[in-house]
Amino acid sequence: MSAAGLGDHWFTWEPSASVAAALAKIWRRFWQTQSTMALAAAAEGVGRDLLGLLKRVEQLDLERRLSPRMVARLAALMDAMTHEDGYGVYDTLQAWIHDKPEQWYSDGCLLESVATQDWEAPLLREIRNTQVAGVAGLEVFPLLEEDLSPYQEALIQALDLIRQVDEEMHAEIQTHVGIVKLFDGRGIEGLSTPKAFGAIWLKAPGHENALAWFLEHLVHECSHLHLNALMAFDPLLQNPNEINRSPIRPDPRPMFQVLHATFVLSRNKRVHARLHAQFPELNLGDALQEFNTQFEAGLAVLKEFMKPTRYGQTLLDSLSSN
Repeated sequence: MSAAGLGDHWFTWEPSASVAAALAKIWRRFWQTQSTMALAAAAEGVGRDLLGLLKRVEQLDLERRLSPRMVARLAALMDAMTHEDGYGVYDTLQAWIHDKPEQWYSDGCLLESVATQDWEAPLLREIRNTQVAGVAGLEVFPLLEEDLSPYQEALIQALDLIRQVDEEMHAEIQTHVGIVKLFDGRGIEGLSTPKAFGAIWLKAPGHENALAWFLEHLVHECSHLHLNALMAFDPLLQNPNEINRSPIRPDPRPMFQVLHATFVLSRNKRVHARLHAQFPELNLGDALQEFNTQFEAGLAVLKEFMKPTRYGQTLLDSLSSN
């Protein structure tokens, strides 16, 4: 995609309900275009017209939030075609054809364990096979619990508290996040991926810490989603893979991850500052102080080493004025 025609006000750290909604709609149109192209290529490869599936893509309701399931279907199909995996192409097409119309959209915010839905399987394999420096190995297990209502209650409460102190951030979460996937394990606290845009994966917290956990990580992972959507329009950096100090991780990270971390921290510190001021009984002061320190560290790296695009400079200026 191209950033042509977008205003500079899109490329800011500050959450905005209107920008999030407009960005999400254009991102869905991009998904629609990519899906049409991928399905046309797959149809030629398997010798079938796939007209029914192509028609459903063509008739996509761009006003509704797209299900992560659909994003994962396209990612799996493109991956199978890239690796010339014929069975993978056939299997993905069959699963996609079988998806019911209501499964194409995600109008609420579902909470469930990982490994509940078939489209997660390739993503879980990728996550579990990821090697992280200084970590013995990522462990991501399903919860194997029938009753997730305590987590659901904490999630609803966290969303309501965020709404009370930051309606723009709350609106962005409502726009981007369609499903929260919980897991047990070690080596990772949470993640999101453009391959399943709209889903966030979070390590299941202890029930006594669930509210604070969701207050931090809903903002954190939603901000990753928002920045990933922006970076689909513009790469923001000319040196994305240059290694430098990370404001969050102990090991050095590529500059695009440093940008992601700093962007996320700018939102975490804003929301936590407002929560701490309005609800001091939540005891978020220590977390807020850590966010402030980490943000300043990340911003210092960006100012010294980031080689921004035009829109990247706009974002960096915005972060610098925070």
